[in-house]
Order: sequence, then C-alpha cells, then structure tokens
Amino acid sequence: MVALEKVCIPTVGIVARSFVRAWQSCVDGWGQRGAAFVTIPHATTGQTVEFIHAMVDEQIDAVISGLTAPTVHPSLPAAAKSSEIHTVEIDDTPEGLNAVNRFFEARDLSDGLPVVPPTPAAVERLLKATRRDPQEVLMVMEPGFGLATVEKIAINAVMAGCGPEQFPVLLAAIACLAQPQMNHRDMQVSGHAESPLILVNGPAASRAGLNVGLTAMGPGVVNRANTAIGRALRLCLINIGNCKPGSGDPNFIGLPAKFGMCLAENEEASPWPPYHVDQGYRREQSAVTVAIVTGPADIIDSRSKTAVDTMQNIGSMMSYRNAGAGTWVRERPSAQIGNTDEKTYYHGPYHPIILSPTRAVTLAQAGMSKQDVQAWLHAHCRVRLRDITGHGTVLGLHNMPKDPGGRWINHPELQMLEQDPEATVPALERQEQYLLFVSGGSTHCGHFFYGTYGIATQPVEEE
Repeated sequence: MVALEKVCIPTVGIVARSFVRAWQSCVDGWGQRGAAFVTIPHATTGQTVEFIHAMVDEQIDAVISGLTAPTVHPSLPAAAKSSEIHTVEIDDTPEGLNAVNRFFEARDLSDGLPVVPPTPAAVERLLKATRRDPQEVLMVMEPGFGLATVEKIAINAVMAGCGPEQFPVLLAAIACLAQPQMNHRDMQVSGHAESPLILVNGPAASRAGLNVGLTAMGPGVVNRANTAIGRALRLCLINIGNCKPGSGDPNFIGLPAKFGMCLAENEEASPWPPYHVDQGYRREQSAVTVAIVTGPADIIDSRSKTAVDTMQNIGSMMSYRNAGAGTWVRERPSAQIGNTDEKTYYHGPYHPIILSPTRAVTLAQAGMSKQDVQAWLHAHCRVRLRDITGHGTVLGLHNMPKDPGGRWINHPELQMLEQDPEATVPALERQEQYLLFVSGGSTHCGHFFYGTYGIATQPVEEE
C-alpha cells in the first residue's frame, strides 16, 4: 500500500490491535509516516470469512474517512550520524552501577539483559579483529532499513559481550543473513516465533572459544562465546534493523531462543565429515551457516536399539503438517530481493537436526553415512497430498495452481497423483534439507528445529 500511496492512490491499512506499533514501525521505515489505518480486535489469519467481515464492517466509516480525508505526514526525525558518543556517569552506588543499562533501556536499545558499555576503546578493539573498513555496509537490516556497517555491528557486539575472537564469526553470520534466500525481512516482522540459528565449523570455532560439548547451547560460563555471538546478532537486529519487540517485531508470544543461538560442530567426536565440508569447503577452512528456525524440539532416543529406531524418532518430528511439509509441490518458496520487485527462488525450508556424537556414531557403526541418513529421512518422511497446507489453508488434491490447460504449473510430472486420494509426496523436496549437525556431549538425545526459509553459508575471515 505504501507504493500505491506514493503514486497518489488512496489506501487504508487494516491492522489488528496488537500489531499497531509494528504497523507504524514498518510504514515509518518505508517513508510513509502517517499512512491511514484502522484497527480491528484480532488478526485475520485462521479466522472465518464471516468473522473477518464482522470486524471490518465495524470500521467502515473509519475506512471511508481514511480514503477521503487529507493524509498528514509528520516529519521524520533527523537522521543520526554514523556514530555518536554519549557520556554516562557511573559510580559505585546501585543506581550508578546500572546507569549504562538505564541509558540503553530508556532509548529502547537493549534486549532487556544487562549490557557491556560499548566504549570507543572497546569498539576499536573489536574493529582490529577484521580487515574490513569500519564503514563497510554488510547488509540493510529491515524493517527499519538500517545500514549494518562493521562499526555498528562492533558496537552491538561489545554490548553483547563479544571479544575480538568472536567478532569474525559474527560478521560471517551477518553476511549469511544478507543473502536474499534468508528472507530476513519476513523473519523480522513475522508474528510467528522464529530466529536465526548460527552454526560454526572449522578452526574459527576453537579460536572463538565456542563450546561444542555438554550444554553446548547453554547456559553457563562455558558457553560465554556461544551466548555472546548469538546475542550480538539479536542486538544488531533490534538496534540496526529497528526490530524492537512490540513494534518492528510483532511476534505474538516471543521465543527465548530469540535472545540468540550459536552452536559449533563437535568435529572431533563426529564420525562424519563436518557440515562445511559438505558445502565444498576444506576441513581446515572456517565457515558459518545460518538457518531461520523455530523450536527446538527434543528428540528423545533413549529406547532406540537400532539405527532405524533412531531415524524413525527423528522422522516423527515431521508429523507437524505446518512445518513446510509438502508445500514444495505447490510452489517453490521465494523471497523479495531488497527494496525491489524482484524475487529469488530457493529450496527450503531446512530443518537442522542436532545429533549428539553418541547417536551419530550409532548411525555410522550401522554403516550409514550422513547422506544415507538424509536419504532415509527423505524417503520415509512423507505427507499425503490432500493434507498439504499453504498460507494457513488445506490445499487438497484439486487445489494446485494450474495453467489454462489444466496442467499443474509446478511439478506437472506429479499431476497423476490427483487420481489417488491416499497419494503421498516427500515432506521436503531434497534430502539435503535435513541438515545433520553433530554437537554436544554423549547422550541419547538430540534437537530438531523446524526451518522456515532458506539457508546460507559464508566463510570466516582468516587471521
């Protein structure tokens, strides 16, 4: 609607009450501050047509007014400088010791946890850990269209507790998020609970001090580096991307994992080549992979006696039909490329499966490579065609996009399945979308994350 308003076509937004701050943040970012809108009590997703009509009908006078009355566009605040230095006085009183946190909280520049003061010296210390120019822009972070310069990233990294050893990993993670298939804008403004999962491979994991053993996802001092990197990415998304909870981030209930997740592969204990080698990197290289996920769900595997038992337990996670299951038959997922009308198409979602070394070894001793396990999951995790969902609705056997001649637009080679009411298709299009990653200590458990968009892997800057 912003594009229509800019060519003088009147529009009115219809916004659920809990999304009003998110609406205002988005239109501000698009330069259409003051765009007309009306509020309705509830979100429309999953509601009946009658329920939606009743809510909107109550606002019809306000809709007409919004379409006909002159629109007032309040002036936007002056643009901030590339960096600003503020002075905060600290003393040894309880209030004085908390002065820095109060400063950031008053400006909504925090994730709600105590932060490390990003002094010029501390920021400069991190900048020395990279050869990149401090003003180099790694990406434009939405919904606020903030320029993620190396310097701004360093400021947020200091606040999160990152040191120079962790900074190159964070920069690689943001380089991943900058790839169009990551669909990071949708992640930022979604009411769905999803978050970046940072996966690290190679010598950089050891240099950064990442924990790959017991409690690898926290909490505890042993996970200081994991926590700092994951948290730093979230602070960048909040402060640079202006994705503030309740405004830019309208997530209806939140997700503790959104404070940040960073995990390194336990390459020494794994019986398989590490994930970045699967992606074409050499083992001695370092790389970061980012997937957008929700979850995790525990894979309880204590009663498994065979490799098939373990794979069946992993596969049982796919019983949730809204986990992207089978939607590839209807359409290939796409993401908008920046502030353009262009799209990029990608394979997705990717479901990270975090296996303990014990379970990976069990599978390997049964003669199974990583690719064998992926192939088994791809063959056995299936969904009935008539149960495939898309955009909150059941698509059914006869509700696929078709050309004028009645042929399926996507995957016409599968149209014969329309004749079989019990026909099934693989839940995910490709076996690589089951992302197997070995980490943590020896145990019978694992983690399963539901992926939501694409995936990206980027190299870590070498010393």
